[in-house]
This record gives sequence, C-alpha cells and structure tokens, in this order.
Amino acid sequence: MRLLGEIGPSYRESLLPWEKRSERIKSLYQRYVYGRWRDSSDEELSYKLSGSSLLLTVKRLSSGKSVSFSATVTPPADGSYDWSGERPVVIGMHRGISEETLSREGIVVITMDNFSLDIAKDDFSRQGAFYELYPYGSSHREATGVLMAWAWGCSKLLDALFCGLDGELGASAKKAVVTGVSRWGKAALVCGAFDKRFFVTAPVCSGAGGTALFGARSTGIGFDFSELGIDSPYVYGENEPLSCLQSDGERGWFNDEFLSLREDDFPFDQQLLCSLTGGNGRCLYMVAACTGEDWVNAPSMWCCFELTARIFNRLGFENSIACSFHTAGHALIPEDAVRLSELLRTIQDGGRLEGKMLSSPFSGGKNNELIKSMIMGLSSRELLLD
Repeated sequence: MRLLGEIGPSYRESLLPWEKRSERIKSLYQRYVYGRWRDSSDEELSYKLSGSSLLLTVKRLSSGKSVSFSATVTPPADGSYDWSGERPVVIGMHRGISEETLSREGIVVITMDNFSLDIAKDDFSRQGAFYELYPYGSSHREATGVLMAWAWGCSKLLDALFCGLDGELGASAKKAVVTGVSRWGKAALVCGAFDKRFFVTAPVCSGAGGTALFGARSTGIGFDFSELGIDSPYVYGENEPLSCLQSDGERGWFNDEFLSLREDDFPFDQQLLCSLTGGNGRCLYMVAACTGEDWVNAPSMWCCFELTARIFNRLGFENSIACSFHTAGHALIPEDAVRLSELLRTIQDGGRLEGKMLSSPFSGGKNNELIKSMIMGLSSRELLLD
C-alpha cells in the first residue's frame, strides 16, 4: 500500500500551510490505523462529583442513546505548590500513574476507573460505552478501534473540566495533561494528537503503535548504559513486530484497514502522529524505560523523539517537546512525575525546556551514532523530511 502521494511529494513542500498538512495526517491515521475520531458536536455531557468519585454521562443527540462511566479524583496534597491559579490536571487512562507524587506536586489527578474498559473492552468485540454510542460499522467512516475509543473517554473528562468541573477541583482545564502506560500510552498519544485542547501529551512506554517507529528496529544492537550502572553493552532482544499488533490479541486496538499494512511497506511512521501534539503552546512529553523493555523498543522511541523534534524545529514550535527516559520500569514512575511538574512550571514561568528535558542515555557518544544509523536506515517515505 503506497500512500506517499496522499501525504505529499516532500515534507518541505508540505510545510505550508501546516494546518492543512496536519488535517491530512489526521485523516490518514483515521483511515488506515486508529479509526474515526469523534468530537463532541453530536453529544451532550453532564457530570456528578461526589467526594473523589466522578460520574460522567454522555448522550448522543442524533440517536438519543446515553452512557455513563466513572473516574476517580486525587486532589493536591495539603501545603503543596499552589500554581498561582493555573493548577494543572493530569488525566490518566488508568490508575497507577504516580498519583501520590503528582498530588505532592500540587497537581489534580483524574484517573479512569477499570483501566478504561468500561469505555471499550480490550479485545475486538467492539463493546463498551463508546460502541453503544458509536457502533462499529463496515465503512471506515464508522470504524473506530479501541485505542481511539479510550482516547475519546479521556477527551470526555476534559469536556467535563471545561463545563465547570475545573472550578470545582480548583484546576485549570487549559493546563490538562493526558497520560497512560503501555497500550494506554498508545491511546494517550492518540488522544493528545486528536484533541488539541490538551496542554501536554504524555505517552509512557507506548512502543509500537505509540511512539516507537515501525521502521526502526533495535533487536541485536548493543548500547552503552554504563552511566546508568548497567552492564554494557546492553543488547536489545526482540521488538514487538507489526504482526503482533495485527494478531487476535491486539487487532482490536486498531481499525480493520490496519490489518492490510505490511512492515516492509508501511506508508508513514509515528513521528507524524507525534507532530500533532505540539504548537500553540502544546507539548509532547515522551516517557520510556531504557532497559528491561526490549519489546517496546526504547531506542526506536528515541528515534521518534529526535524526528519529532526536527519537525517542531522546522515549524518554529518552541517548548513543544520534552522527555524522561528512566533506567527501568514499565510505568510512569515518581521521577517522571516530578519531571512533568518541572516541565509545567518551566513553561508557566516562561522558561525554556533544556538539559535533561531534551536528552536521554541515547543522545550522546556511541549511542548517538547507533541512533543515527537506525534513522538512516529508514526509507524516505517514512522520514518525509527531505
């Protein structure tokens, strides 16, 4: 399948205008990967907050159908940073995202209950609250995968914040962060790419279908992590292949069109999706673990980080990308949460993201040369930079 003509003959030629370019990228991802994004134009939303319990009800106006689902609120800790009236709120696809650390940083946290499974089951049955409102159809215009459905769920939480919930929680809907880990990290990236209202998009250990490039493999490559206290070289084992995403266990995350794509002929790659998360003050915060997660391919995620940073630089998007590549742990660990708080404060204070915010163990010395080789191995249709 060749879609390069749809994307455009060259990246440089397609820079103007970016708004039109970004809409075409969104159309491609909806058509061939994640399925249709649903905005709130055909919806009516209400919410009820009772202590730490939040209940949302969404009605689809054209059908009259309504669904409800719940989330949990973690308030900022007593005596924590007050954020001068611009208190951020982190929206999580699930619990276990270092809520206590974020709370001590003075950040409100809202996490979906039941790992967002009330929104959409984690299979290809196409069941859950989202599919009750928007049944999966045979046309690509009516076909939405689970990752996009989970993204819709977090977008509804942001709707509630803009409808008055932010005032009740003492937070700012304009300073909302969306995050999730692993498969929910993929969904968090999708959410931030399609809902421009999110201030920061923070996919964590998201791997293939998230921030890892389909075309950049690290299997068999040894990296020097001696500065992390890791025996080196650390040689990466097997990375998750496209065929795994298309298997019965994971195919439900995507739409049916995705099943026709092949790894040796993938028409575009994930830096294009990441490029949709920046600009106009918005920021991509990429989190990953360097070791113990060969399957999710951290070097490939760093390749994606570098390519996305190049795109933002050419577009003039400042303070639009940052990272936290920790040593180990398939999670948003406390150090990532603290760095997220530092990122938010830096932007609030008018500072520039620099230093550790823009570097990783992959960015220096021999490791950087290996990353360059991985990027050079990508085809021009995957890069779309020249």
